[in-house]
Formats: sequence, structure tokens, C-alpha cells
Amino acid sequence: MRAWIIIDGEKAGPFDIAQVARKIEAGEYTSDMHGWIEGMKQWQPLAQIPQFAEVFQRPREVESALPPASPPVVSAHPLSPAAWNVPLSPPQERVSLLVRRFFARWFDMVLWSSVFLCAMYLAGANMKAMVTNFWSSFLMMMVWILLESAMLHAWGVTPGKWLLGMRVARPDGTRLSVGLSLLRSVRVYLMGMGMNHPVLMLLCHGFSWWFVRRHGATLWDGSSGIHVSMTPITAWRWLGLALTTLLVILISSIILQPVSQVIYQEMFPEQAQLPESAQPPTQPPTQPPTQPPTQPPTQPPTQPPQP
Repeated sequence: MRAWIIIDGEKAGPFDIAQVARKIEAGEYTSDMHGWIEGMKQWQPLAQIPQFAEVFQRPREVESALPPASPPVVSAHPLSPAAWNVPLSPPQERVSLLVRRFFARWFDMVLWSSVFLCAMYLAGANMKAMVTNFWSSFLMMMVWILLESAMLHAWGVTPGKWLLGMRVARPDGTRLSVGLSLLRSVRVYLMGMGMNHPVLMLLCHGFSWWFVRRHGATLWDGSSGIHVSMTPITAWRWLGLALTTLLVILISSIILQPVSQVIYQEMFPEQAQLPESAQPPTQPPTQPPTQPPTQPPTQPPTQPPQP
């Protein structure tokens, strides 16, 4: 069984359990340093790991003779992982974390967009103006930021994160404060979603993928002291996510289909008239020329008139 240790903000290892125990006895590793052993769900302080907890409880006669341990050198730059006081995901879990984050985020976006548009349609709003107006989309995202931050503060999950077995909390497992939840949602909207701009969104997704693969945490989580934990899930969770997404899209399509058709015809009138113009013009049925009524030929009288 192998172990990894966070030393000066960087992950070091793998080490044997006995090797780590000897360094603890020698005073090189302190109880507040975080470690991870194969099979653990997340990083924990060494004093809370059962394999090392008893080592810290042993009396050490040479402890008084050792010089006091110098505090770890922490980079002051907020983007450096050395400044994060959060457990970093092990390398083998980072791809799984990225995939779950991606699908959970987009499930939440699809769900909220469908609910918002359907609610506006049933309320009698001008759907064409809402679809084509930037400020309507901006208002929709502002309301979602408030809802997401409220859910993270209260439960630590959103619908997508709940389906995929993820939870957002502090490293010690406590829930986020209201301010920290709101700050995280705003940072995700700016740095993770690129304010829903198509080009910025692709750039932000690519940068986030690279950053998590390299550092083990996202920029908006690690720099704020936030940890996203994962629990093992079965294939039924993925199937439930796919079926729920299809159901949401189907219901919203049925409700918004008349409005979508009108908007399409108004935005692309030439395309809407194409099927009619492609048909040949209808000709009135050809009527046979009218013939004058035929008169029977005048027959001369067969007998002469009487005198």
C-alpha cells in the first residue's frame, strides 16, 4: 500500500507506509500535513489517518531535543497550488472528476433554461424578445447564480451534482457560507462558462480541463478553499442523467414548439416560404370552349301552302 504527502503545497510520493511512519517519528512530518493512501476518498490530515494516528500518539523522547519545525513556505500568489488549503485530487481521479463536473454543469444549464423559458411562456412573456435579447439571457443566468449559490449553501449539491454523486464543501466537510457560495457561482459563470459566449466558453472549458489535470482542483475552488468530493456511482446514475435530460428537452420542446415556429418564420421568412414557392403554381381547370347552340336546319315545307 502506497501513500502520498502534501509537502510545501506540492504532492510527493509514492512512499511506503513504514517510510512515512519513520519520518513522522523523526519529526519531519507533522500532524496537520495532508496525506492520501490508496483506497481513500479524499486527502486527510496525517493525524486522522488510522495508519499514522497511532504513530503521533507514541511518546518521543527526542522531540524536545529537535529544533522547532519551520513553517511551510507558502507562495503568496493566489493561483499557486501551494497557497491552497484544500485536498488535491489524486491523478487517477482527476479525469473522472472532470467528466462528472462537465455533465453535471450542463445538466443544470439545460434544466434551468427549460424551466425558465417554459415559465416565461406560460406567464405570457414575449418569447421572441427573450430569445433574441442579450439582457434576457443575462437575467436568466443571474437568477441561476442566486439559485445555485443557495443550493450549495443549504445542501452542497445541485441537481446535476446530486445525480453524479458530488458534493461541494470546505475541506473539513462543513457547508459553504452564503458569501462563499455566491462567490463560487460567479467565478464559475465568468471563468468556467465564459459568460455563455460560444468562443469564450470553449476557451474556458479547455483551460479548466488543463488546469485540473495539472493541479488537481479548479481555479475557482482551490483558490477559495473549496473541495469537491466524489462518491462511487453506478451506471444507473448515468442512465438516469441521460433519461432525465431527454425528458426535460422533450417537455420544453412540446411547450415551446408553437413559439419556436413563429420565431423561425419571423427570423427567416425566405426559408419559411420556400416550401410554398417550390410548388408549381396551380392552374384553373381548362374549360372547353363554349359552342353556340345548334339550330336544326330549316326544312322546306313538304306541301305548298293553301291558297
